[in-house]
Amino acid sequence: MTFDITRRAAALALPALFLGTAVAAPLSVRHAGGMTSLPGAPRRAVVYDLGALDALHALGVPASAVAGVPRAQLPRYLDSFAQRPAAGGLFEPDYEALSRLAPDLIVVGGRSAGKAEVLGRIAPTLDLSVSGKHMLADIERNIATLALLFGRQAQGRALVQRIHAELQGLRAQASQAAPGLLLMAVNDKLLPQAPGSRFGFLFDVFGARSALSAAQLPARGTAYGFDDVARLDPEWIYVIDRNTATGQAAGGGEIMASRKVFDNARIHATAAGRKGQVVFLDPKGWYLMGSAGPTALLDNMAQLRQAYGAASSR
Repeated sequence: MTFDITRRAAALALPALFLGTAVAAPLSVRHAGGMTSLPGAPRRAVVYDLGALDALHALGVPASAVAGVPRAQLPRYLDSFAQRPAAGGLFEPDYEALSRLAPDLIVVGGRSAGKAEVLGRIAPTLDLSVSGKHMLADIERNIATLALLFGRQAQGRALVQRIHAELQGLRAQASQAAPGLLLMAVNDKLLPQAPGSRFGFLFDVFGARSALSAAQLPARGTAYGFDDVARLDPEWIYVIDRNTATGQAAGGGEIMASRKVFDNARIHATAAGRKGQVVFLDPKGWYLMGSAGPTALLDNMAQLRQAYGAASSR
């Protein structure tokens, strides 16, 4: 993994390490939108991307280093960031709040990426979006970029090494497990996923085997029910509870927790149900965070490794 830095910054950074003083120097950083130059390390960053907040947490950057964050149902490990001033939502910035915060850096990604151009007129803006097509490379790039900006390069390198080590172990376990069915549940509405789909990184990156191919997915708008799950009879069922992740039911109404929805005779009769291999994936880590942050990624891998380990010991 490499950390991008201009020649001038590199020349100044080394003596600063020995003197123990901060040196302001231009930085050139890589992100999904290309390369962006900053006059120096940020002091008033506004971060809309949840994966970036996750990475800052994993790098040990204090929440006080961030001037503003989006309003969202953050995972508990990001509670300190949730206390920072709100600068809008996950999709829409609050421009009045940004005017008050006067950021010297804005970070977008995923849900907020569409606002990068307009936000770039306010302050240098980085797009730290993570694509499912090259998820690991994007996460590594984001760790490198934030580690450089906040002076955490050693922590960044160690973090990437840990991710690779954990992923190697997970892939070894996943390759030995029977094919499974991944479902996003919106109350009792089931949306199956396959390699290449929104949450297909379970298969594409983590190495699980899928009971459905992309060609076997139902057409958009077509209902997929528990009778379909029963006919497929997978040995593993992985569930992402969308409404629990967001704290609200899509379209309003009552939240129906997936653990209750899946507690039915058709699921119990499947091979997954009989073997105790219905895995309710961490909703925030999967749906809200999308595994795009290193903490969520590592936690999600740990849950799967525990599930596979328990199955192999039975």
